[in-house]
Formats: sequence, C-alpha cells, structure tokens
Amino acid sequence: GSSAARLIILQITDVYTLENIASFKTLVEETRANNPDATVVSMLTGDFLSPYLLSSVDRGAGMMNALGKMGLDYITWGNHEADIDHKYVCRHVRNFPGKWINSNMLNHEAMDAQQEYDVIELTSPDGKNSRKVGLCAVLSDDPALYSHFKAPG
Repeated sequence: GSSAARLIILQITDVYTLENIASFKTLVEETRANNPDATVVSMLTGDFLSPYLLSSVDRGAGMMNALGKMGLDYITWGNHEADIDHKYVCRHVRNFPGKWINSNMLNHEAMDAQQEYDVIELTSPDGKNSRKVGLCAVLSDDPALYSHFKAPG
C-alpha cells in the first residue's frame, strides 16, 4: 500500500459567470474518481457574487444556487461580495451547504454560519503517515494592497 498522505486542492476564484461551473464540477468528480487514495477538496476563494451581471438582478441567488449544487467544499470572502446588499449576502452564507471560512471578520452578522478555520486530517492508505492541514481565509479592505496592479491595455 501507499505510505503517502495526499491532499489535492482544486481552487477557483473570480467567478463572474455560470459558464464554467459544470466543467469545474466535472473536474472535481473526475479528480476524486482518479485519486481514490487522496483527499480532494474544492474551494472558491472569493469574488463570485459581483460583478456577475445576473447578481445585479437577483442579488446573487443564481450564483449561490449553482455553487450549492456543484458540491463545493469551501468558500471564502472576496472584496466584491460587499457589492451585494448585505442582508442578501448573509442569507447566502447561511444557505450555503459547504463550509464558509472567515478568519478575520469574526463580528460578521452571519458568523454563526461560518468557520474561523478548518483542519483537514489526512492519513495514508497504509495508515503509517498522517498530516493535518489548516485552512484560513482573510480579507483586507486596504486598497493599497492592489496599488501596484495596472489596468490592462
């Protein structure tokens, strides 16, 4: 048997359309099927409610419905989630079937439906090796973090 404790993370970010959601779901399913000895985790690391055009009409309902149905394991905040009315965002947090990680906004109104962190425990198929991997997610409101980025064109 294998003595490797394996973790595969499939991550997406800045999802502004539903166009590729099905492809990502298929990637996650195929990766899990092709790697039975590994722990496979899927995550979306922010910026998915806005500037998605449909969210300007349905306040993120369509995107959250699709994300919920794709079996996504983790979501974290991005700066564009604040572009949607906060009461709707809180509703989306509470209805998301996966884990929503928020490590630095602990006074958030919907913190009851979020986790400050998570720990993934891995064990090799032969049981000889184990590992713990911690996940956290932080968000900053400091625009200077992005000042060195230039607009394309």
